[in-house]
Amino acid sequence: MHITFLGHAGFVVETAGAIVVMDPWLSPRGAFDSAWMQLPCNHHLAPLVREKLETPGKERYLYVSHEHKDHFDPEFLATVRQRDFTVLVPRFHRSELQDVFGKYGCKRVIACEDGHEVPIKGGYVKLFVSEQGTNRDSAVMVRGDGQCFLNINDCKLHDRMVRIVAEEGPIDVFSAQFSGAIWHPTCYEYAPDTYAAISLKKRESKFEAVARTLEVIQPRAYIAAAGPAAFLDPAQFHLNFEAVNIFPNATQLFAFLKQRLPRGTARYLEPMPGDVLDAKSLEYVSQVAERVTPENLRDYLHDYAKRQESVFRGRRRNLLVAEVREIHERLRTELQRKLDLLDLHERVGMPLYVELTELPEQLLRVDFKARRVHVVANIQEEVRYTLKTSAADVGRVLDRKLTWEDFLLSFRLRLSRNPDVYEPVLHGFLGVEIEDMREFCEGIRSTESQRERTVVEAGGRRFSIQRFCPHQGADLSEGWVEEGRYLVCPRHRWQFDLEAGGVCTQNTSTLCAELLPEREQEKPQTPATDPQPRL
Repeated sequence: MHITFLGHAGFVVETAGAIVVMDPWLSPRGAFDSAWMQLPCNHHLAPLVREKLETPGKERYLYVSHEHKDHFDPEFLATVRQRDFTVLVPRFHRSELQDVFGKYGCKRVIACEDGHEVPIKGGYVKLFVSEQGTNRDSAVMVRGDGQCFLNINDCKLHDRMVRIVAEEGPIDVFSAQFSGAIWHPTCYEYAPDTYAAISLKKRESKFEAVARTLEVIQPRAYIAAAGPAAFLDPAQFHLNFEAVNIFPNATQLFAFLKQRLPRGTARYLEPMPGDVLDAKSLEYVSQVAERVTPENLRDYLHDYAKRQESVFRGRRRNLLVAEVREIHERLRTELQRKLDLLDLHERVGMPLYVELTELPEQLLRVDFKARRVHVVANIQEEVRYTLKTSAADVGRVLDRKLTWEDFLLSFRLRLSRNPDVYEPVLHGFLGVEIEDMREFCEGIRSTESQRERTVVEAGGRRFSIQRFCPHQGADLSEGWVEEGRYLVCPRHRWQFDLEAGGVCTQNTSTLCAELLPEREQEKPQTPATDPQPRL
């Protein structure tokens, strides 16, 4: 088995029986309205990937893990001319990927349920699908030539890893995201020290998730992928050089892993786009000459930004006053349509204020309780959530050139909230498409309906808790305890204070934790409720 790294989360896996191209993100315009660019630059690999997909001989597969444009690159895929290959996509409730590839003209499209196995000569390709609320993702495993490669990219399968390894057997090469891919705290108006503290906590939480997964899988090699992007828009260029943010590099991850797992045997690999790894020997078949390192990164990014200047010149346009007012009214209508479909609107206890920078005295106030969006001159409440952006940027969402989630990931907005507490319904209201709003609400109700309980031990005491996380349903029996009292969700690393009834330290979610009576404190654990760290 040979594994060619394409950059970011992209790979080409070649076995004796098949070629599997995974998440090729190669467009010179990057992703999320060009806010994210591939780091290192990999645009030159487009001809190679087209050749892999177009050349007959072996069975060929294109795998796309989810809709985020740093994984699903329609612009590059449109340049592939010969499409006699099979496309593998996860079967989500939202059918966007199936719909797009249904019109793509390829040999066939297989929409895979969780655990779907596609046989290839001497092995198989298997997808693992995860869908909770607004979070839709998948992972892929390729087994062939006596080796196994598991690529979970951004997919939060951490609470399932014990079972996957038990069912699938040894994994030789493993890859998982280690860098941030969210707009918090990047887009929030925090004081510098608060921003740094939040970023550091998120970074260490992500590193810990990788470490615990490596403990479970025990692969022969770990490939650091789905790492930080390059932010080359002049308005965002400073993000590349912040002292602390949620976009660490592989060098920082490896330093953490070597300290955290001093007896670990896995090789830590940071390939450059174009490097080819032999999965059996773990030696590189070939390596590109240009290597990006922490020492040359600053110069590399400045040169990269100069090469991409035309991309950002091309997206700038000054709007007429009439155009801004039209976008303002269209935005009000869009938010009202969303609100009309938000069945859980009464749960949101604060209003949302949306400001177009061109019309600072005409704020859109989303009143969740009254289910109304109206125009006000200023912010009226201390307890509130705010969003500020330009008419030009949000107009691209209204024109359906971006999804709402793409827009949030573009970082071309500023957010604030008081109190600084995550509100899942409001968060979903911002990021979910209109057509998915009812399903989003149903997903929250479905998660909340899971009432199964389990027992965990913390600080020498045993607690009865709800087994599934109230956020997105992760199995908390696969979590771990920190500081003798905080149960940590293995999927998003939320902390729940067992000594305070299981209330989340980040918001008002709860596990309804109950200290067991003294007579039940000595009962042995069962395997299904073993609270020991599993990831």
